[in-house]
Amino acid sequence: MKIAKNIFALFIVIVFLIYSACEKSPTKTNQIIGLDIDVVGVPVIYETDMTLDVDDVGALAVLHGLQTEGKVTILGVCYNEVHPLAPAVIDAINTYYNRGTIPIGIYPGNLSQPDASDYFSVSHNDDVDNMAHDLSDNSVEDAVEVYKQILASQSDSSVVVISVGFLNNLHDLLKDPEGYDLVEKKVKLLAVMGGLHGDGFNFVRHNLVNQTQYVIENWPGTLVTTHVGGSMITGESLTRTTPSNNPIRKAFELEWGVGPNNGRSSWDQVTTLYAIYGTRYYKEYWDGDGSLQNGYHWDFSEGYRGYAEPINDVQVEREIERLMTLAP
Repeated sequence: MKIAKNIFALFIVIVFLIYSACEKSPTKTNQIIGLDIDVVGVPVIYETDMTLDVDDVGALAVLHGLQTEGKVTILGVCYNEVHPLAPAVIDAINTYYNRGTIPIGIYPGNLSQPDASDYFSVSHNDDVDNMAHDLSDNSVEDAVEVYKQILASQSDSSVVVISVGFLNNLHDLLKDPEGYDLVEKKVKLLAVMGGLHGDGFNFVRHNLVNQTQYVIENWPGTLVTTHVGGSMITGESLTRTTPSNNPIRKAFELEWGVGPNNGRSSWDQVTTLYAIYGTRYYKEYWDGDGSLQNGYHWDFSEGYRGYAEPINDVQVEREIERLMTLAP
């Protein structure tokens, strides 16, 4: 009887030790790699359709320049197009700036008529996706899961989300009950690049206008749109001032045959700079309205829905160019 009691007691101890070990040492399987960082400046999640145009590349370069200056910390980059090589391109850019462990979130669904790219392709060996990078040292996961884990680790009302692409990832995040609660608690600003009335690209492409409407209707905090930058040309000095292993330079040189020493419109960079600098370089409008091509209409409201544009285009253009060419 005494032996049986001892065996039972030993069994209980073993079970307790196993349970304690599981509690104290969770597996890494469902954890996003790259979250264990010290946040300096504004914590940012960058939402991009980086494929068809190159201003998305320029905007990510702006963020890296701002991080080099201690003004932001890039917590993650989420991708709302579906090109399979895009994570490699994003990681190549992050790696160039010595930040190759930044988590990358991807849209797990399908899109109608997905976009092609001039600066990354399965048929070329010298595109940005072939530049130095290593996806094994970070996470490439479902964007909603990346958002949830990142936001859960941040202080309340601290995170800025910058969306310069489509709103499908953000739509799915809001549809997720845990995701919605985290957005409401953790995000202080959503800055969106998109036309104020009848936008014909970011808000409607790939038949995503209903997802756009859902985000604008249901985002629980401040949402500010911008749609300036078409005449603001940046990237012109990349070939002259940055090394050949710079993926930003490579992307601009390959984009639509733009070639070396030529720039491109700066819509996404304008949005990105506003998200960090606010009224330093921009005027905010809280009176007015916006509309989508499907007939949906929204009114502005102080601190809730608004619009922003540069006070001085030349000043903003110069700051974008400076940050885009800043050395790692």
